[in-house]
Amino acid sequence: MGMNGQPVYTTIASRYRKLILSGALKSGDPLPSVREVALMEKINPNTAARAFSILVQEGLVTSIEKKGYFIAEGATNRDEALRQTLSELLARGFTKEEIENVLDRLGGLE
Repeated sequence: MGMNGQPVYTTIASRYRKLILSGALKSGDPLPSVREVALMEKINPNTAARAFSILVQEGLVTSIEKKGYFIAEGATNRDEALRQTLSELLARGFTKEEIENVLDRLGGLE
């Protein structure tokens, strides 16, 4: 388990998700290799691969065989779509706390 009680792979996926959605990483940028992440984090490579597979499932990252993982085209535009959706929820009367509670229940978020 990670320091916040979540599995390590979830914590790593969350960290990269934040970098992508904040625009710190741009479409087409490469991610470190699974092996590099495993060495940096002192974890099993399978754990790093699992973190990246979450990002692939979310459409934020693409995997190119024998080349590695890259930020998906349009991944950073997802941030604007999320902002619009959250603004709409707030306008409909949902509180920030209600939204955060739902996100926490979905998991994978810090």
